[in-house]
This record gives sequence, C-alpha cells and structure tokens, in this order.
Amino acid sequence: MKKLVALLSALTLSLMLALFFGCGDGASALTGTATVVLDRGEGNGENRYEEFTLDLGEAGLTSANHAIDVLDALETGGSFYYESSEGSYGVMLTEMGRMADLSGVGAAEAVLKPGEREYISVYTSNAEEGNPDAGSYGGTITYEGTNVYYAMLGVSSLSVFDGAVYYFFVDSY
Repeated sequence: MKKLVALLSALTLSLMLALFFGCGDGASALTGTATVVLDRGEGNGENRYEEFTLDLGEAGLTSANHAIDVLDALETGGSFYYESSEGSYGVMLTEMGRMADLSGVGAAEAVLKPGEREYISVYTSNAEEGNPDAGSYGGTITYEGTNVYYAMLGVSSLSVFDGAVYYFFVDSY
C-alpha cells in the first residue's frame, strides 16, 4: 500500500511540474505590420503626417507585447525616436520624431514636442481599447480609411496585432 501511495504521489507531482513548466505565457508570434502615425496637426498629405511601419515578425513581437514595444523596435530600426518618462500610470511620451541623416550624421528631428499645458495624445485602431463614442472626449479619427479611437490605455498597455495603427498628436488641456 505504501508503494502505491508513493507511486501515485510521485506521478501527481510529475504531472503538476509538467503542467507548470510546460505552460508558456500563451503568447503567439505575430506576423504582418503595425503602423505609427505622427500627426503634425498642420498641412496636408505627406506634409502633415510622418508614418512608420514595423514588420512584426521581423521585430520578433508576440501577442504579449505592447505598443511601447513597437516604438522600441522602430527606434532600434534607426528612422524613428521617442523620449518618455515613467510615471505611476506607465510611460508618458514627451517627444516623438524621426531621425534625419544630415551629412552622414543621424540627428533627431522632433515631429511632436508638447509645450506648456500640452501632451502627446494616443489613438489606437483597436476599438476595444479605445473610446469610439464621438460624443465624449477623444472619440474617433479616420486616418487613410482606418478608424482610430482615443486610447483608454497608455502605450505601455495597448495590445499589438497585425494591422494595428497607433496615431499620435499634440493635444492641450
């Protein structure tokens, strides 16, 4: 009887360990692209928008990543940069732009840089993480045929998915 109890205990323990260590975080590798749009708020067409596209598969992003990881991967690519500060609610973006090649030396060119009583506002194409209610703050913007919604989460919490659009502009309060 003692042998049977010991055998069952060992089997149960082995099964529990296999389940515990065999289960990943449930994240799956992503394919497709995500787009970051910086809206200058003036001009039109290519003069108004600065657009950056990231191949999610090449960047190695998974469904466990967030929009901040898209920004990090774009920055690693060399054509995009951002500055931020970490607060109690997550990352707060303080400047965003592109890297300009001036005489062979990469230089940061700010596209979005809030002034006094301004901040960088973020919109997402994921309606579940945004506020599609046009009657309330933020609402919906249409960018090149895609609806983007005032984000109810910050960039450190917004999900990443194929076709994601993260739309940024300077807003005031």
